Amino acid sequence: MSSSTLPAVQASRINWVRSTVIIGVHLAAISAFFIRPTLKDLILGLVFYILTGLGVTMGFHRLLAHRSFQCPTWFKRFLVIFGTASLQGGPIWWVGVHRRHHQACDTASDPHSPIRGFLFSHFGWMLKEGTSNERINARDLFSDRVIGWLDRGINPLVPWAVTGVVCFAIGGWSAVVWGTLVRTVLLWHATWAVNSVCHVSGARPHDTNERSGNVWWVALTTFGEGWHNNHHAHPQAAIHNERWWEFDPSAILLKIFERLGIVWDARRSRA
Repeated sequence: MSSSTLPAVQASRINWVRSTVIIGVHLAAISAFFIRPTLKDLILGLVFYILTGLGVTMGFHRLLAHRSFQCPTWFKRFLVIFGTASLQGGPIWWVGVHRRHHQACDTASDPHSPIRGFLFSHFGWMLKEGTSNERINARDLFSDRVIGWLDRGINPLVPWAVTGVVCFAIGGWSAVVWGTLVRTVLLWHATWAVNSVCHVSGARPHDTNERSGNVWWVALTTFGEGWHNNHHAHPQAAIHNERWWEFDPSAILLKIFERLGIVWDARRSRA
């Protein structure tokens, strides 16, 4: 489907469920200013940031949205469960939105383009209702019962809540604040920066028909997603770095998993 056949994104009505969750988690995370973290709290936050971040970049993005590598069902579900624990929406919805972004990048039909404003592309679009059922773009995922369950109703909250329970069991409320709330907010803004920062700045080694750019510091905080111009030039590639100095932790892990036989057919770019 070309961008010319897609409806423009109006997004005028507030999505009260998503808005309540996003604003509520941000407000709750403010408590971190009054709670000094222990080493245990920081370790929990780092571990869950890495696991949920890789769940988004390797699971939601490179595996489900672009099918850029193959893996066993157990490993796919492992990645998707931790991706859902990032509290960025259900996997089918996330994939549908991202595929639409590629279909109509930086046009009026793009769900989160900076052409509607930087803040809109960073988080404002999440607070609004879209104009179409984005899940239709991810119909290939409907047959997986686990993915379907994780995308249904309030179920996307379950893996995230479990991380909170784990943090509480290990370190009490301070661990929940730092290991769940702060970690979630930091990963949200890192992921959202791919939509906003990487579409208003960054190097453009590839002449694509949209505004994507490579931003090194976004790549550091998102496990390689900041090499965004590379990705838009070769969206089916599982490996986003194309030069030795472009640090892509997700690509490194995928190559390791290839050697172990857990991953296969990881696509490379033509660059």
